[in-house]
Amino acid sequence: MLPEKIFHRVLMLIFTLLANASLVGKSAGEEVEKSRSFLMGFTPFPWDMTEEAVAATNKFIIANGDLVAHHFDGGVPWTEALENKPFHPKYEDDWKRRKTAFANVKTLVSVTPLNGGRNGMALYRGKDENMPLPAQFKGRAFDDPLIRQAYLNYCRRAVEFFHPDYFAIGIEVNELFHNSPKEWPAFVELHKYTYAELKKQYPNLPIFATITLHNLLNPGWKDMKLQQERIREFLPYCDIVAISYYPFMAGHSEKPTAALDWIRSFTSKPLAVAETGYPAETINLKSFHLTIPSDPAKQATYYETLLDRANHDRYLFVVAFLYRDYDPLWEKIKATAPEAFIVWKDCGLIDEKSNERPAYTVWRKYLTMKHIVEKR
Repeated sequence: MLPEKIFHRVLMLIFTLLANASLVGKSAGEEVEKSRSFLMGFTPFPWDMTEEAVAATNKFIIANGDLVAHHFDGGVPWTEALENKPFHPKYEDDWKRRKTAFANVKTLVSVTPLNGGRNGMALYRGKDENMPLPAQFKGRAFDDPLIRQAYLNYCRRAVEFFHPDYFAIGIEVNELFHNSPKEWPAFVELHKYTYAELKKQYPNLPIFATITLHNLLNPGWKDMKLQQERIREFLPYCDIVAISYYPFMAGHSEKPTAALDWIRSFTSKPLAVAETGYPAETINLKSFHLTIPSDPAKQATYYETLLDRANHDRYLFVVAFLYRDYDPLWEKIKATAPEAFIVWKDCGLIDEKSNERPAYTVWRKYLTMKHIVEKR
């Protein structure tokens, strides 16, 4: 047993060490709280078909993020890409406007050879989006030499024009396996070919395809486990695992910790969120007899959960697809648009009247943290 005098000295030393450790721990903890691993951004999807809405969207992205996500999901200019000719002026002007508006912002560019239904080949991007496929491309498989060359040329042109920091060459590709499993092997060959050729030319550019986390974990899909196996086989041809995540679309709660833990355990590759959103209002799909309850508090909880986990697991970026509700746009398109398009209408961090929602406060909290790039 220690003499009393020595005992007290040892005790004081322990108290001092504990106090210093507490201070050091607090300081380190505060430093972690003040930093984030991931870039934060939005797509420049405007809330109305007006120059005012476009300008306001661009301004908001620059003020409230450090990444812009250009999401090209309306077809491929197949003919022009194959023949190395200029794209339609309307499409080229769109690219130029985007590049000018976000000249000094980190960039994610996403293109895809899949159509909007994720069940086959992308349609033609000419004067407008999703025009009929030109005759020479109809009926061809994803791994057809003509398709491979045209799509590679398109991807190369996107890289040369935008010089992106991240480049997705497929969008929500796991849904093709679910919707058209017979098309999957040929698509994988196209992806592998495009990935390999691009990496030869741009070895330092992160290249990948995005996957929908909500449908990788959708219990209503009977092929869920098989889908996961196919994606696991696909991941060697992706530099990062970038998820598209709309939890409410698969019945996930506003606090989807289990799903986010699952994707981290599913792969050791760097993670990112290529697009996401959560409604701040209840969704009513009348023709589907479906109601998805929500409110601003649930939306805020989702973003707090997501951004906290993104920092914990050192994600590379997080993209919120919408910054503001698109009620004005919906009023103009609802007569011809599928009813399902309404599910994203109220996913903005800002409502249709320009009011900030609680989720915006959450977003700003993380945005003000210092972005620290980790060596990998």
